Amino acid sequence: MKSNYDIILIGLSRLDNILNSSAFNIASEWAKTNRVFYINRPYSLKDYFLFGEVGRERRKKKLLFGKNRFESVLVNNEEIIAVTPTLSLPINFLNDGSLYDFLLGYNERVVASAIAELIEKYNIKNYVFFNNFIPEYFDVIPNHITQPLLKVYRSSDDISQEPYIAKHGVRKEELAVKQADLVLVSSYGLQQKLSALRKPIYRIPNAADFTLFNDVSQLSKPAELLAFEGKKLIFLSGNISKLRIDYHLLSDIAAHFTNCQLLIAGPVKDGELSDSQLNKYSNISWLGAMTLPNLARYLAYSDCAIIPFLKNTLTAGIYPLKINEYLAAGKPVISTNFSEDIAGFSDCIYLADTNQDFIAQIERAINENKDNDEIKKRELVAKNNNWAHRMLEIKHLVNLQIAEKQASLA
Repeated sequence: MKSNYDIILIGLSRLDNILNSSAFNIASEWAKTNRVFYINRPYSLKDYFLFGEVGRERRKKKLLFGKNRFESVLVNNEEIIAVTPTLSLPINFLNDGSLYDFLLGYNERVVASAIAELIEKYNIKNYVFFNNFIPEYFDVIPNHITQPLLKVYRSSDDISQEPYIAKHGVRKEELAVKQADLVLVSSYGLQQKLSALRKPIYRIPNAADFTLFNDVSQLSKPAELLAFEGKKLIFLSGNISKLRIDYHLLSDIAAHFTNCQLLIAGPVKDGELSDSQLNKYSNISWLGAMTLPNLARYLAYSDCAIIPFLKNTLTAGIYPLKINEYLAAGKPVISTNFSEDIAGFSDCIYLADTNQDFIAQIERAINENKDNDEIKKRELVAKNNNWAHRMLEIKHLVNLQIAEKQASLA
């Protein structure tokens, strides 16, 4: 049975992105009890005409004319209504000022129009507006339509440390944090940072689909791994970028473990492999972006998993999605000690402060006895850090804030 309010959620990731996203998981968990409408981040004219946006012809009527913009999709086996706004203007290159604000107003109206049509078409009376880390589209609810019961903003990264989105994102996030009825963050670092703008800021960490990564009985071995029979497999997944990944550490690992194979799954920034010279190592397999079920297959047949993050301002605000996926698979995990959040796993993972220490911890991990107690300990940590549990926390805060807001208006 559905709850008595709907969810309109807008996130940085689009629903057709195969990469894992906290926004997708939040949306699919909420869809178990509420109607959920997911606003896809608008494609820009630049995306459409210069970059040959994938599926352009299929989406042409949606993107150019707003036709058939609503589509029922399954996310983690839950039905969600995906909403595709018409094309926006590419304006991030502009400096802050009146021109940027004027053109941003157009982009906001693109999203506002989609929301207004959505509310009318689906007869939405009561809803929560949930903005997941896309602050330039926080203040987009038109005054002439039904207003949300609650406006929620969630931050999942230090926006000041991502150069492209930092240009305007820092200012827009400050406004979103101040205007929101409820602010959620995914890490201690973000909680500390945003608490300077307002209090309280609530930390709700990322989580994992425990069953997907834990139930290895149904996961067949990827054919690509047959070439590495007899080798220990070291696994890394995620967004591979020099902003967060320590490429020097990866190089040291590859140079040391010549009889092992590093499996690296995820998108890589253009040019960074050649610049770092990581593409010279034959014992690194670059698997590219892949779906979660496929990711689980590679992880299931690996001997350990690593999180070779740099220790910097950006990573201090990261609670990595991958940590609970690794642990759900029962794998030994080796990580740099990059944040307060990762340090909280110190009793079930290997933490390292130097490259030499990291390599030594990998040696320990790939040669450790397959101790069932240790595996169960890891699995239990991940089981308690699943998305169902996280949604109980989010719903509790949302319901509490709705009640408090309604009481103050009575």
